[in-house]
Order: sequence, then structure tokens, then C-alpha cells
Amino acid sequence: MTDASSPTVWRRWLALELTRLRREAGLDQKDVAKALRCTVAKVSYYETADRPVVVKDLDEVLLPLYNVPENRWSAYLRAAKDARKKGWWETHGGPPIPSWFSLFVGLEQGASQIRAYESEAVPGLLQTRAYTDAITRRGTAERAEDEIERQIDLRLTRQNAVTRASNPLRLWAVLNEAVLRRVVGNPAVMRAQLLHVAEMARCPKITVQVIPFSRGAHPGMAAGPFQILNFPWPSDPGVAYVEHRAGAFYLEAPHEIEAHTVAFEHLVALALSPDESVKMVRDIAEEYA
Repeated sequence: MTDASSPTVWRRWLALELTRLRREAGLDQKDVAKALRCTVAKVSYYETADRPVVVKDLDEVLLPLYNVPENRWSAYLRAAKDARKKGWWETHGGPPIPSWFSLFVGLEQGASQIRAYESEAVPGLLQTRAYTDAITRRGTAERAEDEIERQIDLRLTRQNAVTRASNPLRLWAVLNEAVLRRVVGNPAVMRAQLLHVAEMARCPKITVQVIPFSRGAHPGMAAGPFQILNFPWPSDPGVAYVEHRAGAFYLEAPHEIEAHTVAFEHLVALALSPDESVKMVRDIAEEYA
């Protein structure tokens, strides 16, 4: 186990561990439900991270039932307590963000790596305030000014994941050339945004690659933008995230993750190298001068 900055991810880690420990103990969910004097559904919720684990259940029943050595209990109990906390994005002020997106922010803030393909816009973690402002106002209908401002602030606060001093998020972004060419806001906003992307790409844990129009058809054209999130422990296979207008898909089946991983690898192979990509970003930025 390692440090994570998100209760969502602690809940995820604990769910994976409880599933592993139960199977190693040779127990079914119904056996655990009998020991807890609860329904099988409750055990399933614990093992899918749909609900945080009750610390008392863990301390008094699950850890002894699974024969976990007592010198390891403290790690599980601490994870259970951290998993029940509120993430900063859940106390950000104003109306709560949709549950489907709150889940994503929680996963993003605790991820160790995100690989993202973007076809239309600069990834949120690399956006400037002016770019975020322009894209949010154009894409947001019938919302009050204070709600728009909160949405902008939320996106900018999320960027702390890639700049924090301890275990910053590893971000690998592949961008379609259209991201650089589509004028969001005005040319001055675009120039500042592209120079910011080029500057951020100098960070050791941030990689930016661009697929030029000249490379023709590519796997990103089939289904659009997507992200693959990985977490700090090898036992977690990760999540493929695909957003749509009414919510998002969280794809966790092995074949789903593999399909997106293969697609991302093909996009990386088609893209310019990181150095060539940064040069292209800077060159196009100067075209906006």
C-alpha cells in the first residue's frame, strides 16, 4: 500500500483487498454475510466500492474472519477511516457536482497515472483559466454566473494533482492537431494556452504528444476521447473512462481496459515524439501572436 490523496481511491483499494482476502480464505460472499449478520448485497457493495466499509465490521469481523495478521490491521483500519472522509471536491461550495463526475474526480485525484486521448480540447489538467473560462461559457447553457465560476474553479483546483510536491500524477496526453488549431476564446487565449502546454510538458511526469493531420486516419477517430486511469498498487487493473453528454462510462472489464490500452499505444506510435510535439505546439502558438 502507498499514499493516496483521495477517499474514493482508498475505498477502491479496500474493496479489492477485501475481495482478495475473502477468496484466499476460501469463503463465499454468503459466508461473509452470515458472519456480519447482513445481506449478501451489503458484502457485494463493500467489494465493489459502492459503499465505504464500516470500520466496526472490518475490526470485529472481517479481518479476524480472513485471518489477517494483527500487525497489518492498522493499515486496513486507516484505509477504512480515510475512505469515509469527504473529498475536497465534495465540499467545494454550491450545489454538489453530479455523482458520476464526483466519482471521476475522486479517481483522478488518487490516480498514479492517466493516459488520455483528446480530439477537441486541451485536457482539463493542462488548461489555463482563460481557456477554461472560454470553453466553459461556450459549452454551458442556462447556468447562473456563480455556478459557472464554481465549475471553472473546480477544474483549476483539480490541476493540483499534477503539480503537488508529493507523488504528482503522471499524465500522458495525446492530442489531435485540431486541439491546437481550434480557436477557443481568441488568438491571445490560444497562444497563452499552447505556451502553457509546452511549459507543462517540461515536467518530468507530464508527456504531451500531437497527432498531425498529415498522419491521416487513426484509432481515436472511431470512438473519440478517452482516458485510462491507473492506481498506486499493482493489484488494481485500472479504469477506462469515456464521457458522454449525460454522464460517463467506467469500463473495468479486462477486455475493455485492454481495448483502450491498445488504442492508446497505436495513437502514441502515430504521434510525433514528445520533443517534436512540443516544438509543434510552440510553433502554432506563435502563429497566434
